[in-house]
Amino acid sequence: MKKHRKNIYQRSDNRYEGRYITGYKEIHGKAIYRSIYADTYREIVALLEEAEKSVSEKVAFERLIRKQKRNNLPVTSLEHMAENYSFRNSVQGGTTLRQCLVQWLEEHKKFSVKASSYTRYCSIVYKHIVPQLGDFPVADVTAAVVQDYIHYLRTDANKHKGLAPSTIKIHLVLLSSFFEKMIELEMVQNNPCEAVRIPPSQKKKPNYLKQNEYQKLEKVLEDKICDKRARAILLALKTGIRLGELAALRWTDIDLQSKTIHVRHSIQRVKAKSPGKNKTEIVFGQTKSVCSQRDIPMNDGIYTLLYSYQKVLKKSGIFTEESFVFSNRQGSYLDPRAYQNYFSKLLKKAGIRCVNFHALRHTFATIAASKNMQISTLSRILGHSTPTITLQIYVHAVDEQDRIEMAKIESI
Repeated sequence: MKKHRKNIYQRSDNRYEGRYITGYKEIHGKAIYRSIYADTYREIVALLEEAEKSVSEKVAFERLIRKQKRNNLPVTSLEHMAENYSFRNSVQGGTTLRQCLVQWLEEHKKFSVKASSYTRYCSIVYKHIVPQLGDFPVADVTAAVVQDYIHYLRTDANKHKGLAPSTIKIHLVLLSSFFEKMIELEMVQNNPCEAVRIPPSQKKKPNYLKQNEYQKLEKVLEDKICDKRARAILLALKTGIRLGELAALRWTDIDLQSKTIHVRHSIQRVKAKSPGKNKTEIVFGQTKSVCSQRDIPMNDGIYTLLYSYQKVLKKSGIFTEESFVFSNRQGSYLDPRAYQNYFSKLLKKAGIRCVNFHALRHTFATIAASKNMQISTLSRILGHSTPTITLQIYVHAVDEQDRIEMAKIESI
């Protein structure tokens, strides 16, 4: 069996797991371990060394207290120092960006953002920012340094292909948020990210079903309407609801009397926090944003779709107000993967090109815009923060409608 560095293991899924001590429970208790993962052995060694270095001062300090305790030496003053070991004290002097950024991520971002966002931030910090900028003292990170980092992301990141401008923007927003905290703690005087410029994003035309594809899919779904997955996909096609929001729908969110769907929650699959057989885990929480919490009015078709389904459930005796609208055999939610896999099979059966599940949302919005639905109304139904975002994404549908309107005055 191949030997690896201490605390590095190769998992059954061929990924590498590295474990390191982040401290001790109440200082005198058991060691607290954290795991990180990578696809290659070289990468996990680098990440593990960076992670261990980021907590080395804290761990060494707690070990000193433990040693004093074992030798029956006074530890009261040291314990008092540990209790007051604040974020401010840990980033004094020439502390590197690696130490500050990792601690800021763990102590501030971890509990203020969604699990999926935190997982993505960890990936950005450990995979890109720390390897490139980790050794810089915090006070020495200038706009020029950050601009060079942006250039690296554009050209050398992601196996030398560079990252998309939209992804680079997330890196810059994360760094900017970190430096704003440093300013608040009086560790730096200004935010170097404010003077940094990133290349403009090239808006991609959303992938949506053409009219003949829509008709084919609709027919296949109606033929299989007895399958709850088909009914759910048809609902997504006719409302533009996101996959996670669809999976999280409960009957308490469906008001048949007022013909309204209340979108309040979402189910997401994120990277697993703890080691195990599964790479990912399901997180049940709020919608993508505050604006995503919305009410979708039902037209007659949507009302019939849900009303008839509720009647079937009531007749079978498995309906409750608190149950998920589309549940599995155990009465819990259907895994988003179940919808995706079933959707792929339906596309193949209907002879439709392969598109992802999100194309249903784009299809709904494109049809709505082409049918002259007011952009402000469409924006609310989709859960966008402003109509401007909706217009930018679905400008292709509006442009086509403009051509139709211009043709009407040709005979004047």
